[in-house]
Amino acid sequence: MAIIAGYFQFNDSDKTDFKYINQLANVFSNYEKKHVRFFNCEYGAIFQYDFDAYQQASWLRTESQIATLIGHPLISSSRTQDLITLAGCESLDFSLQQCEGVFSFCQFDLQSQRLTLATDPLGLKPFYTLQTQYGLLFSTNLNLFKQLDIQLQNNPDALTELAVLGYPLLDHTPFKDVKCSYPSEMLCFNAKQGVTRKRYFDWVSLAKQKLVAPDAIEGISKAFKTLVAKAKHKDKTILSTLSGGLDSRLINSELLRQGVQLKSFNFSQSDSQDLFCAKQYASQNAVPLEVIQVSDTQRLSVEQRLGKYWRKAKHQDFTNVCRPQISWSGNGGSVGVGLIYYGDEIYAAAKENNLDKLISAYLKQQYAFLPKSVVHNAEQLQQKLIANLKISFEPLAELPLEKAFQLFLLLNDQHHHLSVPNEQVCEFKMEFFHPFYSWKVLQYPLGLPVEYVRKHRFYQRWLKTDYPRALLAPWQTYPGHLPCPITVKHQTQWQLNSAKLMSPTELLKLWFKIMFFDRHLLIKRCHFTLLCILQLTHLKNVQPNLRVAQKFCQW
Repeated sequence: MAIIAGYFQFNDSDKTDFKYINQLANVFSNYEKKHVRFFNCEYGAIFQYDFDAYQQASWLRTESQIATLIGHPLISSSRTQDLITLAGCESLDFSLQQCEGVFSFCQFDLQSQRLTLATDPLGLKPFYTLQTQYGLLFSTNLNLFKQLDIQLQNNPDALTELAVLGYPLLDHTPFKDVKCSYPSEMLCFNAKQGVTRKRYFDWVSLAKQKLVAPDAIEGISKAFKTLVAKAKHKDKTILSTLSGGLDSRLINSELLRQGVQLKSFNFSQSDSQDLFCAKQYASQNAVPLEVIQVSDTQRLSVEQRLGKYWRKAKHQDFTNVCRPQISWSGNGGSVGVGLIYYGDEIYAAAKENNLDKLISAYLKQQYAFLPKSVVHNAEQLQQKLIANLKISFEPLAELPLEKAFQLFLLLNDQHHHLSVPNEQVCEFKMEFFHPFYSWKVLQYPLGLPVEYVRKHRFYQRWLKTDYPRALLAPWQTYPGHLPCPITVKHQTQWQLNSAKLMSPTELLKLWFKIMFFDRHLLIKRCHFTLLCILQLTHLKNVQPNLRVAQKFCQW
């Protein structure tokens, strides 16, 4: 895995514009040559950088086509075979519907001169596209566009969404002309039709299922076990993360059940619930757990930390793991299976079938409001955010609102769950298996009544039925969700993080960034300077407003 990018031009001109191709070549020349693949023809070029974490090739070139992918579609245990399947099938739609992994797929048919780009059912590894005057520029890495000679303009809608929700809506990106593919989107590009887009996966039909709890538990258990067996392939020793929550614990439990040896890492603050619960589970299940204590769990992602402490540091156990650049992650389980963002006020509004009220409750729950003291035109941007949220619900109109919001979380919040790790993958050079993103797993909580799934109700019943041993050790729970019956006195990660203030150094760096970067004109610089002074002198804690400004500056 790592990056796929390219440029194709289809027009009446006999002369191909090599400007973008040459710029892409310069970018990919910075990567190790042995890990870079390249294809070009009279219409354009495709580049791939893959550091071979899977130890399975993902580049196919024949007389009739070029095909490649990043990630793992998980049709089978071999992504090399998956690539052959996708490239050679009669119906690409049907083959993509069988995929339950996280991936991006790219194909150029030499005979029809047709370019095809496709992302996984949840769009966790999307393509970003920019239509130029004569062609199409694409990449699986959004930051790549900043490395090219392109005049990029900020997209205020996307910046607002990122600042207060943590993810963009619709096809938005921080740049006006760069579009993000939707979940399960397939894009085709050729001379006759230009760009056409369609969705190959019908999430709405999946959400219309009406399941009963026993069948859902049996189904999710079978799907989860099958997926884990498929992904682990022949690996006997596996790297995993282990937090104090249920998601990583469930994955570790199933891997142990399937007879593998584990090497697990925990990154947490000392004297935290996360660390205490992880240690208790590891001790009861004889899981070798290495603890890396950190002062701030939000500063770096788990992916970055594993890249630093495991891969770059040449850990003594590195060569003992079968595929040491792949780790297992519980990312996404509490959203898709536990429904952590489905609060009581939102549920009440959904039961009333009142979308305006639901959106208001969701914004309130997420503290998703732009501070007028920091952001220019905050009120207008806030209203545009509400309008874009309403547009996001339009494709879900066939569903009852309570079910539509559950699916909204999957197709929006979950859709962007891996955005940060994807952008940093060339830095930490680690790949991850994410069992909770498989549609074959998600279809079961999606097919149950919402009230039965909210607050980890279905999740805990599933564990009590199939993984009772996993519940013998205490676990960290989300506020307002079903509590852990075992008392834990240590502080939660949320309590520890909320008490942590920005350091003077961090604040000064942020101030310089806002003052001297022209694209940050949405920030009221004079007001922001005053807030910085108040924070530095401890006259007033204005950190929430400063954090919003910081999020506006990420791009």
